[in-house]
Amino acid sequence: MNISTQSKAIGLLVIVAVLAMASFAIVALAPTAQAAYSFSANLKQGSTGADVMELQKMLNTNAATQVSTSGAGSPGSETSYFGAKTKAAVIKYQELYTSEILAPNGLTKGTGFVGPSTRAKLSGGSTTTTTTTSTVPGCTSTAGYSPTTGQKCDATTTTGTTTGGALSVSAGTQPGNSLAPESAARVPFTTFTVTAGSTSVDLSSVTVERTGLAANAVFSGVILLDQNGVQLGTVKTLNSNNQAVVGEKVTIPAGQTRTFTVAGNMAADNSTRSGQVVSLNVVAVNTSVTVSGSLPITGAAHTVNNTLDIGSATYSVSSFDPNTAQTKEIGTTGVRLSGIYVTAGSAEDVRIKSIRWNHIGSAGSGDIGSVVTVAGGTEYPTVVSADGKYYTSVFGSGIVVAKGNNTDIYAKADILGGPVRTVEFDIDKNTDVYLTGETYGYGITGTAASTGAEATTNSTFSTDGSPFFSASLLTISAGSATTIQKSATVSAQNIAVNVPNQPLGAFETDIKGEAINISGITMTVASTTGSGTGLLTSVTIVDQNGAVRAGPIDATYTSALVQTLTFTDSMTIPVGKMVYTVKGKVASNIGNGGTYIVSVTPSGWSSPVGNTTGNTITISQGVFTLNTMTIRAAALGVSISTQPVAQTVITGSQGFLYANVNLDASQSGEDVRFSSIPLSMTFATMTVGQVTNCQLFDGAAALNTGSNVVNPSGGTDTDQTFTFDTALTIPKGTVKTLALKCNLASDVSASDSLSWGINSAPSIAVTGVTSGNNVTETITDSAGQTMTVAANGSYTVTNDSALLYKISQAGTTGVVLAQLRFTAGASENINLQQVALELGNTASNSPADLVGQRVTLWNGATQVGTAQFGVGASSDNATSTLLSPAPLITAGGSVLITVKGDLTAQDVINGTPGAFFAITYDGDNVGTNGNYAKGVSSQANISSGTTADVTTNGTRIFRAVPTIAVTSNGGTLGAGTDLYKFTVTNPTGADVVFHKFSMSVATSGGATNGFILYGDGIAFNASTSTVASETLLELVGTDTSNAKIVPANGSKTYILKATTAVDTASVSESINLALLADTSYPSLANLMGTVTTVEAGSAATDNIIWSPFSTTTAVATLATQSNLDWTNGYGMTGFPSNTDFPVQVWTRSN
Repeated sequence: MNISTQSKAIGLLVIVAVLAMASFAIVALAPTAQAAYSFSANLKQGSTGADVMELQKMLNTNAATQVSTSGAGSPGSETSYFGAKTKAAVIKYQELYTSEILAPNGLTKGTGFVGPSTRAKLSGGSTTTTTTTSTVPGCTSTAGYSPTTGQKCDATTTTGTTTGGALSVSAGTQPGNSLAPESAARVPFTTFTVTAGSTSVDLSSVTVERTGLAANAVFSGVILLDQNGVQLGTVKTLNSNNQAVVGEKVTIPAGQTRTFTVAGNMAADNSTRSGQVVSLNVVAVNTSVTVSGSLPITGAAHTVNNTLDIGSATYSVSSFDPNTAQTKEIGTTGVRLSGIYVTAGSAEDVRIKSIRWNHIGSAGSGDIGSVVTVAGGTEYPTVVSADGKYYTSVFGSGIVVAKGNNTDIYAKADILGGPVRTVEFDIDKNTDVYLTGETYGYGITGTAASTGAEATTNSTFSTDGSPFFSASLLTISAGSATTIQKSATVSAQNIAVNVPNQPLGAFETDIKGEAINISGITMTVASTTGSGTGLLTSVTIVDQNGAVRAGPIDATYTSALVQTLTFTDSMTIPVGKMVYTVKGKVASNIGNGGTYIVSVTPSGWSSPVGNTTGNTITISQGVFTLNTMTIRAAALGVSISTQPVAQTVITGSQGFLYANVNLDASQSGEDVRFSSIPLSMTFATMTVGQVTNCQLFDGAAALNTGSNVVNPSGGTDTDQTFTFDTALTIPKGTVKTLALKCNLASDVSASDSLSWGINSAPSIAVTGVTSGNNVTETITDSAGQTMTVAANGSYTVTNDSALLYKISQAGTTGVVLAQLRFTAGASENINLQQVALELGNTASNSPADLVGQRVTLWNGATQVGTAQFGVGASSDNATSTLLSPAPLITAGGSVLITVKGDLTAQDVINGTPGAFFAITYDGDNVGTNGNYAKGVSSQANISSGTTADVTTNGTRIFRAVPTIAVTSNGGTLGAGTDLYKFTVTNPTGADVVFHKFSMSVATSGGATNGFILYGDGIAFNASTSTVASETLLELVGTDTSNAKIVPANGSKTYILKATTAVDTASVSESINLALLADTSYPSLANLMGTVTTVEAGSAATDNIIWSPFSTTTAVATLATQSNLDWTNGYGMTGFPSNTDFPVQVWTRSN
């Protein structure tokens, strides 16, 4: 071609291209809408009539389904004959609406027969006027491929107006164009939304079509996802029309919108298709209602890629998978069904998002419950599909498995029903386990580590991949009788004669798998009364809900002491545990004391078969006997209990318990009932009117209220009739106790007395509840226990000696200052109301030593009050608030009241170093302004019987308070070896200094001497010997030794060593040592002294000398020994009860 020709050709191509770009929407089909017509009869080739003409008119509304373009059958020339052209048009129409006409009938190709589904679409389907235009640049029609983009020209936009408008469809926010790597799963292509109208709509499926210059083989399958990313329906492959129908029925609620995504699972090997550009368009939304909107909907156009190395995962059978055929009973919970073990590959971390199990067993969704997926040790719920075949679990934001790591995923469930049915939880496709890579974000298609032949006896990844994972089979067991035995619900008891429905015993069943039908049950009854004189009648078997399951029947004579019960009713025993009671009527001529024992033999029951399967059930349980029933006439014994014992009753007592009345029906054959009972009151010199408001109580319930309350009248020992509001029933075999309570006037004289009892022949109308027969009660005559009248109660107060003198740190809170024991007299219980206190040593302390000048009072762990010092002229005295809750002190018992306070701090300005603080019980402050209690019975105010002050041991307050603990335990004696060892702990915020420690010493054998005490390795003292006949060792610190200082919030361990320990031949040496305590505070002119003045005290007051350095910084110097800031070790925490530590022994044997 020369240059001129070539230029012309190029110019022509440009013109063609411009024309193509300017006219890529030239195809327009605009038929006229056809009014709806009701097709009432099926039509086929050869049919004639008006229906055929209307059919042709309907078909001609769409160019794609026209009967003919000209002549007979063409628009405007429709005929009444159904010929070959009409049949061809019907086929096109059916295939255009495949999802609504063909798919419901299992068809994929049109038939040309106008049957019910085609008529329904023609009659009630939407009527749409459409305009179809190619949207592909370079295309001049909807046929072929674009010379510009290479895309198929049938990508179009169809706009229309749909009558009905029950469901509208529109494009969603589409994914961006990207790569589609091989083996990638759930690659999103197209998103669309559907909105229901005024009623809910079922969306059955969606038709998608592959477009673009790509082969169908780029996909291993196509799926539909809901807005949560859950797969709907199964994976589908594209057909020869490049289409697939995906999804499953989804209900769109009225007025609501749902979003769906069409996704593709890419083929494992796309090496020959790399670079192809592919799309998945939504071309039909399949539903039975009218649809409006724009179709098709086109989403992303992804480029097929085979070079991007996305993540991978391999699957194997989980150790949580049963991996064997199993049989489980109904009622079994937490049964593991199936499981896989996921291992992430080396390319990227993997996120597991969801799993979908495919249940292919025969059990229905109602046969299994509580189905969960356990992933990474966490349980996730499942959502079951409408057809009950698929169970999907979504794992929240996902479970991340790092490269090379792994995790287990398994399903478990409860077995609820379905005997002989099966459960098998497979995984249909490898993409049903949804994985994504953490680096690239693509879905990952996992592969099986190994495969095998599908079997029900084990779990395996199928060789042919269908299903991808085949689980082992679980069979729900058929019916079986696990247990049939005597039930304890009907105990051995008394039964009455001639009374229906008397219990003869009970048995219980435990059935698994399925209910069991029994056609007959035979029982034997052993009797001590002789079966010939009175057979059981009206015998029934009653279930735990009170329903009669067999009978009534009458017993038959078997032998002298044996009767037989033969039930011929069919009886169904349900799954689970049930209790059945045998009931009957005892003949009236059976005397007291006779017994009945029913025997049951389940293995002899007639024709047991499974209620569901009809299979014969083997019941192996042999004979067992029910509890023994004893014949008793109705009876009631009445007596006065020995409780309460004779005791004191306080004047003015309200609701005092005078007597307990025992009502004994333990020997009765039936429940008994009565409405009133006469009881007698005996009294001394009081008047009868001083006892009022008498009631009988059954537990907390008063039996006679209102006008039935008894106010006694008459003389002593006169019957007082108690009439109940409602008749009282005493169950057979029981004893009921009624409490008799009355009020006592406050003006009754002390030492008067009264009692309540029952006379020998009262009038009580007792009847049998079931029989209605009169019962002659048995009365035990008793006057009851005498209650002696006394004035109100009393109480005393003592110091609790368990709280010893101690030292306390200034600035601490909740310090126990005193413990006072309050003891009630024997007359009545009392409630402690108020306590008066005072400071016990005002010469050395004041209310200012307390924060807020206030103390709190405690009953155990409960604060019950406060007391405020520093008020008015009596600032050293304080009366508590009313105690709440008021401590209850039972008659003769005691309560310990603890007094606590918060101590003020000590420094250069505040506090009194060495102040002795003691709380005293202010005994002479009696009455409602001081110490008093209230009687529980009398309700009288009671003043304390302790009118003298009660002192307590008190506490001495220092800026810092150390503790001592001995840590040695004796040992071997030797020169330079460790002997006595103790630790001083200083938990406070200021250093403390020790000047002196003292020990008791006793030696034997060779001399031991030259003692040095080391504090954390530093010598505390110069070498010293024992004094006072070698029984006392005084360890005085050198003036500047740092061993004397125990730091704030720290501790120091002291170890005693001896420089000399003479080893005498043939003699065993030993030394006994003990750290000595101070047993009292030193006698000082001031609250604290100097080293010299403390040292001047007696031997029991200068064993330990130390200083808290209350106002200065602690240093070890000679000058500081003259500070008026030294004390001894009395009350130091650690010494046992403020006494010496136990003696320890070190020995050496020769």
